[in-house]
Amino acid sequence: MGIEEKPTADLSFLKKEMKKVQFPEGSLIIQQFSLGESFYFIESGRVEVWKYLDESKQEILVIGDLSSGDYFGEIALIDSAPRTVNISAKENLVLYELTREDFHRLLQTSPELTLTLLKLLTARIRNAEQRENQVLIQKNKELRRQNETLEEMVKERTAKLTQTLKIIQEDLETAKTIQRNILPLGLRYVAHLDFGSSFEPMAEVGGDIFDVIRLEKSKIRLFLADAIGHGVQAALITMAIKAEYDHIKRNAPNPADVLYALNQIFIESYGKKSNQFTAVIVDLNLEENSLTYSSAGHNEPYIVTKDQFIPLTESGVMLGLEKDVEYTNHSMSFGLGDRLFMISDGYLEQENSEGILLGESKLLSSFESAKSLDLNLTDTINLLMDDFHSFRGTTSMMDDVTILGIGTKC
Repeated sequence: MGIEEKPTADLSFLKKEMKKVQFPEGSLIIQQFSLGESFYFIESGRVEVWKYLDESKQEILVIGDLSSGDYFGEIALIDSAPRTVNISAKENLVLYELTREDFHRLLQTSPELTLTLLKLLTARIRNAEQRENQVLIQKNKELRRQNETLEEMVKERTAKLTQTLKIIQEDLETAKTIQRNILPLGLRYVAHLDFGSSFEPMAEVGGDIFDVIRLEKSKIRLFLADAIGHGVQAALITMAIKAEYDHIKRNAPNPADVLYALNQIFIESYGKKSNQFTAVIVDLNLEENSLTYSSAGHNEPYIVTKDQFIPLTESGVMLGLEKDVEYTNHSMSFGLGDRLFMISDGYLEQENSEGILLGESKLLSSFESAKSLDLNLTDTINLLMDDFHSFRGTTSMMDDVTILGIGTKC
């Protein structure tokens, strides 16, 4: 909720799903420190946003007003944390209300809603410090007029900056919840195959996104993408990738056609500015004991058989760079006892304290260890991640790490 600069996304399309409510002038609609259950869209009237500076409620800070077309309370739909502000009616109000229960229902049926919310959340994060600084400037003017001491001014500014950091952290945690909720992290079986995954972003949110679906009785499609960059910006791109991919993933007959369509969408709708990403798609044909894959700049997946490790090395140009790029399908056998592992580049490109890259040889050594221990698919992924963290030691993660695995016992 910005005062000088507000998020541009329009949520009025939700009104048909919301309940119309009215509040008379002077009503307290949202109470600070209480638990939130509802999100509101302002049809008419004006509200004031204000807060207590601490739990003693001795001092308040007026942040600003919201009016027709604005919205508030969106964070309450995602988590159950206490409200961070008070919101009261300055005029008679007509609002539309959406409860958390109704929101969760919408979230399951509308991927676009997830993307819209993350855009709003990112706008709040970017505007938070500016909003707080504007309030602090006004408060400092008042303090000077009242001959307050420098010590008091510094104390209040420090308190407000601390509050700003708290708001940013809360919003990042909400973004993390949204991102994890759209990933199939709990999936264990697809058709008669074992499936496992691991997702570890280097920050609260990350730039990796993946999906697995059963297209037909005997056909499974796996998708892994890695947006350029880290943090909130990369996470926002992954939400766009997920929303656009969901529209086309069941319509294209093969992986190369999916990548071509996805690339065209991003070039035409999003432009070339910081929207590049790598991706790989693999179709498993269980009836024919084969797989078909196509890659757009992504590091190679691996087939692990009883006797060998096979990298799927063929790749094309990353997505979002050039229009009308053609991608190529490549087919291989994939039968009983085989496993497929799809891994983001954050795994192989991790450095240890001596500046040495983890690299392919270390990955293959981990696969060999898993095979010698006769580990199942989930335990194999756990071993890969244990070896990854053991290798990096005290060195920070350099990128997000995602591992997908599917197959049967080797």
